[in-house]
Amino acid sequence: MVLPFVNLSGDPDQQYIADVLTENLTTGLARIEGTFVIARSTAFTYKGKPVDVKQVGKELGVRYALEGSEQHSHNKIRVNAQLIDVATGAHLWADQFDAPRSDLFEAVDQIVWRIARTLQIKLIAADLARASRSRPNNPDAQDLALRCKAAFFNNSGPSDVVAACERSLQADGHDVFALSALAFFIAVSVITAQSVDREADLEKAEELISRALVLDADSGIAHFAKSCVLTGRNRHEQALGEAERALALSYDYIGANFVRCLANGCLGRPDLTLEFADEAIRLSPRDPALWIFYHYKGWAFFMKQQYEAAIDWVLRSRAEHVDPFADLLLAAAFALTGRPAEAKKALDHYHALPLVKTTTIAQLRTLQFALADNPEWIAWNERFFDGLRKAGMPES
Repeated sequence: MVLPFVNLSGDPDQQYIADVLTENLTTGLARIEGTFVIARSTAFTYKGKPVDVKQVGKELGVRYALEGSEQHSHNKIRVNAQLIDVATGAHLWADQFDAPRSDLFEAVDQIVWRIARTLQIKLIAADLARASRSRPNNPDAQDLALRCKAAFFNNSGPSDVVAACERSLQADGHDVFALSALAFFIAVSVITAQSVDREADLEKAEELISRALVLDADSGIAHFAKSCVLTGRNRHEQALGEAERALALSYDYIGANFVRCLANGCLGRPDLTLEFADEAIRLSPRDPALWIFYHYKGWAFFMKQQYEAAIDWVLRSRAEHVDPFADLLLAAAFALTGRPAEAKKALDHYHALPLVKTTTIAQLRTLQFALADNPEWIAWNERFFDGLRKAGMPES
């Protein structure tokens, strides 16, 4: 439940800002899949009253309450928010959010999205901890579904996420999130040039998504996974449309911007990739998924032949997450800037990763040119292959 936010400005005429925050947060949190949120009309019956969150929990049957306050000046809005376990009264999370007031509606949207994204991760972690305490040695289907979600949103490695979601599907073959997450990671193996059988992988991912959408046609995560598969199919404009649909359903700017960055890069539009990467970083500056957007910034700068900037951003990405394609970008960029020792080291690191399947330029060429075929894509890939050739990757 989102309790009515408190206006700390001292001006009753400005109460509408706190009310808009409360209403938009209620809407935003309700769009997180698997989340039940008490309606705004009920929440506003508590406005201006002292609230006992434990009593609220008993009355309305909710596990968590979000409460907060808003204050503003002529040029800035500041929002404080805290998540409370209503059973114990414990504060599970608290944070402060600032946004410029130059565009009030955009500022409110930014704050709402950042809180919603943070709670998407925190609520899963809290529910998983609750389940683990009650059933530590005998996880049921619900627990396994939570483990799948937690692995996905906490940015665990692909093998860990896949294993968690496969266990969830063994317990419940109708887990839409697990079906979609598996489809996403299969698509990623194609997108990152690590697929042994591209066509078989894409067909498997499509089958998983079809199952998920039959179960829930309005699943945001399923439409997001579908957008990734469409990118793997070289249908990038359709992928962008599917990403917009996923965003409308689930309020997931991180997923939408992932696809926006990827598809625009494949279409040879690195400036748009940079724009969407910067938007994701601005909207959620402490997000566990930021390494993805550091990576895409590096990729886009490589496409623009700004190799030093590419190296800087890819190194930032790799410091937070192991990603085989990052090593390929580094190896090529180091080689093209006359740093052969560093290029070799990056390529050696790539070959040592357990997920690596593509070991020659010929294999990489086949996978990359199946992903897109426009002149800009072909030209940047030829520079990419040239850098990898100089770094020591064999031709075939």
